[in-house]
Amino acid sequence: MVQRYASARVTPLTHSSPRFSVRGLAPQDPELAGYPDDLSSSTFRVIERAKQEWEATADALPELICLVDARGLIIRANRTIETWNLGRVVAVKDLSLHRLLHPACTGAACELERGLRQIRLSASAGQSAQFEMWDALLRRHLLVNARLVASGRGLSPSATVIVIQDVTERKRAEEALRLSAERLRAMNDIQQAILAAHSPEGIAEAALTRMLRLVPFRHARVTLYDPDLNEFFVVAADANGGARLRPGQSYREDVFQSCDGREPRAFYAIEDLGKLANVSAVEEQLLSDGLRAYFNIPLIAEREFIGSLAIGADRPGWFTAEHIEIGREIADLLAIATRQAQLYGKLKRANQDLGAALQAKEEMIQAVSHELRTPLIIIKGYVDLLSEGMLGALNQEQVDAMAALDTHANRLTTLVNQVLTLKEIETTRLSKMTIDPAAWLGEVVRAWSLLIERGGLRISLEVSPNLPSLLADPNLLNQVMYNLLGNAVKFSPHGGAITIRAWATRQEFVLAIADCGIGIPSDKLELIFERFYRIHTGLNTAFGGLGIGLTLCRAIVSAHGGRMWAESVGEGQGSTFYVALPVEAAEQTRPSAG
Repeated sequence: MVQRYASARVTPLTHSSPRFSVRGLAPQDPELAGYPDDLSSSTFRVIERAKQEWEATADALPELICLVDARGLIIRANRTIETWNLGRVVAVKDLSLHRLLHPACTGAACELERGLRQIRLSASAGQSAQFEMWDALLRRHLLVNARLVASGRGLSPSATVIVIQDVTERKRAEEALRLSAERLRAMNDIQQAILAAHSPEGIAEAALTRMLRLVPFRHARVTLYDPDLNEFFVVAADANGGARLRPGQSYREDVFQSCDGREPRAFYAIEDLGKLANVSAVEEQLLSDGLRAYFNIPLIAEREFIGSLAIGADRPGWFTAEHIEIGREIADLLAIATRQAQLYGKLKRANQDLGAALQAKEEMIQAVSHELRTPLIIIKGYVDLLSEGMLGALNQEQVDAMAALDTHANRLTTLVNQVLTLKEIETTRLSKMTIDPAAWLGEVVRAWSLLIERGGLRISLEVSPNLPSLLADPNLLNQVMYNLLGNAVKFSPHGGAITIRAWATRQEFVLAIADCGIGIPSDKLELIFERFYRIHTGLNTAFGGLGIGLTLCRAIVSAHGGRMWAESVGEGQGSTFYVALPVEAAEQTRPSAG
């Protein structure tokens, strides 16, 4: 039982404890037997009972509570000393608190002794004091508070209450929370670094250099598997000055396999390589470099094995379950990012090959076009000479043959010129001049009227009044109209109509050429502007063409800073082609008359 205060020590408390009432306690009360039947005895009994109640309360608290004198010797303590296995309550009086907690410690350099001495000094000066420490002997994290005992006249410098809390669980929770937050930050850093890298080597290097924050290791490597060669390629390795596996080296699969079944496709963790009877060639190499603990995690992406992540340390049993769990998380990130990088690399190489093929095709087309131009000029010259009778008279069949030859020679010349113009428009500077849209479109319609009428078609022109002038290359705009009207004539049925409309908005001059021809499927409205693309349907198999006319038109319009598109309700419903050219601020004046 806790030793009691002497009556002389507790008597002053009656001055500050008016709540302890003696009213209602009769002299006949059996609990008062042995006490004088007067007011002082009754008051003492009430105080004694209250004291017992407070002692019982203090004994129930988990904190270690000690009342010590000015020398630091224990006057009394609660029963927590017994739950902490420090001794019995009845045997601690006049024992040093430091000696109670550290019975075998006699050194003056003891951190706990220094802390207890310091908080007693602070408390004696009327200040509340505390300190916190990890006590290796008690294996507890302690929070120690000290405060002078209050008397009726103020603070007594002779007695100090010291409360020692075991905050080990709280500190563990705080440390676990800190480590969890650090892990999340590190994993996020690793993820961001992996996503920022664009090659398998960069991804692996980003992961390994940051992994040390979470998994202390001496050796780490990432290998990628090549199924065609049945080899593993080391893309990254961080050995902290050891290990001979270097980035850029390839190894056969069998050098990673052991007689015990360990191989890169499987997860395994080894506490001590030195205790294994059978090791692979790679494990033997790691052993020679001083590595002992070791684990391997396969990299799996889309259910396909692509490589492995291996981590090693120079101490047996070094890696914990948490280390391995972190390794698995990083391996998952590595696998996904590496597969994406591999696919991106394949796509990039495919695009490069395609670009090279397209470049070769363009160069071939240019060469062929240039080579065709000279013989075409010669053919056209001889056709003209024969048709004019310069080389002798021709009969009617020969005249008809020359006419057909001239038509096809002209068509071929047009195609060759389109190809050459399409290539040159990318580098040639435009020869812009001010154009009156109404006058220009009127000339276009007059030039095409005869050809359109011979084809059994009608053409109409609708021009809004007061159109702003255009700043454009007239020769190139004429090529646009030549192609668009040529298509309208070619694809329109006999008796059909072609309509040209022109209007202006604040920013653009808009031109629309509508026909009532074969129409365009909705899913082909963009494809028709691609180079050499032709719609292969039963409606247009009879029409020729190289498939570059619309490509050339869009290129010319784009070179002027404009845009071009097509609209069609569908096959057999006709088409409308739109050309929108910017109205430049300096040219928004009306063209002068004449």
